[in-house]
Amino acid sequence: MTLPIDTTSYDYMNNKTLNEDVKLKSDEYGFFDLDMDNGDYINVTGVDSLLNACIIAIMTRYGELNNPTYDEFGCQAHELPKMNQNRLFRFKLETYINDTLMKMRRIRTVNSITLTRTDVHSYQVEFDITSINDEIIKGSVVL
Repeated sequence: MTLPIDTTSYDYMNNKTLNEDVKLKSDEYGFFDLDMDNGDYINVTGVDSLLNACIIAIMTRYGELNNPTYDEFGCQAHELPKMNQNRLFRFKLETYINDTLMKMRRIRTVNSITLTRTDVHSYQVEFDITSINDEIIKGSVVL
């Protein structure tokens, strides 16, 4: 059985190439979990699906998935926690996130990545991308 989809929505009719996914929600600490409605998953399509995919790719450690199909999936930014918090660190963090997003076939360009230090051990990562069908998508995640 598949999740219900609003086949009359603009996103479904015009952004099918961006795929579909289960909706994620963030708490006040920047952690993500599956969003539920009356005990059921909420299905998203198009732009929301691509935003979910970006968040999942950034939050997954590179090589974490034990599946040959996803050998090179994930973000290498998680390898950096013990590195000194200097300009080189910020450059590597931004580069790893950019590389992760650019590996996604549904993304045409990464327009910007903004890093804001939230405490000693974490950064707020805000990203702005253009999808393959020219939709501008903005998202953020805490690393």
